[in-house]
Amino acid sequence: MYSININVEKNRIYIRLDAIDTGEGEKLVQQILTETAKLSAGFTCVSDISNFSLNDPGEAVWADTALKTLAEAGMVRAVRVTGHEMVYSEVKEKYGYMVGLAKTVEDADRILDNL
Repeated sequence: MYSININVEKNRIYIRLDAIDTGEGEKLVQQILTETAKLSAGFTCVSDISNFSLNDPGEAVWADTALKTLAEAGMVRAVRVTGHEMVYSEVKEKYGYMVGLAKTVEDADRILDNL
């Protein structure tokens, strides 16, 4: 299961990943394409992976496709929500955008709002 929402005013996409079942990876990528088309290049992303799991290990191939799709659509920065306390830092991902980690969606939103 997953959910995707956007905030056009913040130029931000919100992705929540829970237990991913067979066939959901491809649908996720298609919905990312649909939703990012409503945003402007330079958008940011909050991805909540705190409850992420794969019920079908074959769906793992879609994770990299989703990240590449976001980058190609114009994402420049992401914060992944892990549910764990940590000091914020960023690294550059292989597709060129910056990514950091946060404990909660609210923390991730605040980080991106202040950058």
